[in-house]
Amino acid sequence: MRIKTNLRRIFNFAVNHRKEFFTPQLWATIGRVLRERFSYFDRVSDTEFLYNLQQIEARPWNLHVELTNICNANCIFCAYRFQARKKMLMEEVIYSKALSDYCSLGGGELRLETCLGDALIDPHFIERVQEARGHPEITKITTLTNGINLNQIGIDQLLESGIDEIGISTGPWDERLYQSIYCSKDYSRMRKNVTELLKKKAETGSPVEIKILFRSNLTMKKTLELPDYRTIRYLPHQVEFNTDFDTWLGNIKPEDLLEGMYLRPLSRLEKEPCYWLYDGPMVFVDGKVGLCGCRDFNADSELIIGNIMEAPLLDLWHSEAAHKLRGRFWKGDFPDICKRCTAYANLDFYRSRRGTLRANLVNEWLKAKS
Repeated sequence: MRIKTNLRRIFNFAVNHRKEFFTPQLWATIGRVLRERFSYFDRVSDTEFLYNLQQIEARPWNLHVELTNICNANCIFCAYRFQARKKMLMEEVIYSKALSDYCSLGGGELRLETCLGDALIDPHFIERVQEARGHPEITKITTLTNGINLNQIGIDQLLESGIDEIGISTGPWDERLYQSIYCSKDYSRMRKNVTELLKKKAETGSPVEIKILFRSNLTMKKTLELPDYRTIRYLPHQVEFNTDFDTWLGNIKPEDLLEGMYLRPLSRLEKEPCYWLYDGPMVFVDGKVGLCGCRDFNADSELIIGNIMEAPLLDLWHSEAAHKLRGRFWKGDFPDICKRCTAYANLDFYRSRRGTLRANLVNEWLKAKS
């Protein structure tokens, strides 16, 4: 069942992009998904799989912090326009509490991302990174942005802040298509910002890893051949593609997208928890804590397990609410939000050697703090 479910997703992707069957970009994308989620090639025993889950249940692998739920774009593939939450910036007291709690249990990877919004809208973004970098327990700091606000934050300051990885979510580098997909008139500003960021990285030899994450209606090959993008191809960065999109719980319809963009089919849920319930909690902008920051865009679902200002992070991770949510999957009693999600991934990652390495690392962090 697990293999059929996972391969179905790969099959659908390949069918949608069959015109690119012989391009290296297609197979690079398929290979990345197989490595990151499905891990069929380095399996471990059932006993080791259960051990891996126990270690992740003991403490989260990473922490996601939503600094803001405000965005400066309104992408056709995103549920931002359907958000009912109050738009706001995270208060410093909430951020500091989340960071302190995380470091008290050993730290690890910190992801300054958003469920909806753009992290660089936060005028204190650089200070947030620097505060986190001041804690030796934080091993890696990553963020995701559309790049529109890079110049407001300061490109030199960002590269020197202590951040480790920056993902740039962007459309095809063609002004007309970009405006059609991102519903933003800031194409020129974004292009200038990203170009300057890559040039500064090259000039200074900055170790910050930069990925350009294309959300395109064109084929991968055509996206890379656009004249505007060709001007930066020689600069240091990686490229990833996302041309199959989520429905955001049924809010995004096929007619919302451009030709060449596809919606993923509804997930076939299995009687085991979703990978995201073991990835690490999301501290939402108002302090709510959820087991999944992937699609709970109004932070009001059954996946909310408490508030960081009312309980320690580890207590929330160990809470009865968290335990029951994971347990419901084993019984086939799926939360309503999960029934409408296309992002479900089973726990095959933790059936792999890579999953064991992650579990062992978490165990080391716990021992170091005990």
